[in-house]
Amino acid sequence: MQEYLLKNSFREKMDAIGFCLLVLALCLCWFMLLWGVRLQALIAGFGLWGLCLMLRHKTRDHRLARKEQKLRRRIGGELLLEKLLFSAPEKAHFEAALHLSLAENLVLERMTGHGVLCKKGEERLLLSFFQAPACTSLSARDVLFLQRAALQEKAAALWLCAPCTIDGAAQTQGEKKLPVRFISREQLVHLLGNAAPATDRQLVELGKEKQKHIPFKNVLRIIFQPHKARRYALYGLLLLFLYTLTGLPYYAAPGLICVFLAAVSRCFRP
Repeated sequence: MQEYLLKNSFREKMDAIGFCLLVLALCLCWFMLLWGVRLQALIAGFGLWGLCLMLRHKTRDHRLARKEQKLRRRIGGELLLEKLLFSAPEKAHFEAALHLSLAENLVLERMTGHGVLCKKGEERLLLSFFQAPACTSLSARDVLFLQRAALQEKAAALWLCAPCTIDGAAQTQGEKKLPVRFISREQLVHLLGNAAPATDRQLVELGKEKQKHIPFKNVLRIIFQPHKARRYALYGLLLLFLYTLTGLPYYAAPGLICVFLAAVSRCFRP
């Protein structure tokens, strides 16, 4: 949940300023490519930029409402998933099976020591929730243990809810003997968030936590998350392309910074 606590007004303002500058650059480049570097191209570019900003302002309320609902579902899913990690194993298995039954048309039969036996059509499967945080990894040994449990229950498949990282050996093991369907953390958050979006009270409590001190190590972990490397690289290459196209030096520095962030995110291990 630390990534939501780090959001602040300064970051939002910087995002808005960056978006406006990017739209301005694209508008100017468009007319410069059409008409060359002349006064008419600059006037048309600024005019198109103004129209784009007016259109963005007109659709602001709708976009904010859509973003709010998306954020509520995301936070609600994260909160409910975190609650399942600290629940009793039987409750975690049942809650996961209950939410998946609504999305996958499953029929819950009975609880076992390692999950919930369900039926999908004529196929019987074992649905298990692996209680592990995101910083850990699901191993092939864990998958093998649950495959044996499913075979003992005479299930034809294993559905494994894994809110942690799934390594390559685990995925390979999931293709042997008994088919395994992995349900990732993103899928779980999406599923749980649709069922239980965050309430106003939960958002207020999250805001109170924001006022607490956040360790610098956690800040670095959020900034250099591996999945952000592609986004950093895309921004950096786009800014460097604009620098090459226009020759304006203020595109080069942020472009190089984004490329540096992408490289660090690839190899950063807190």
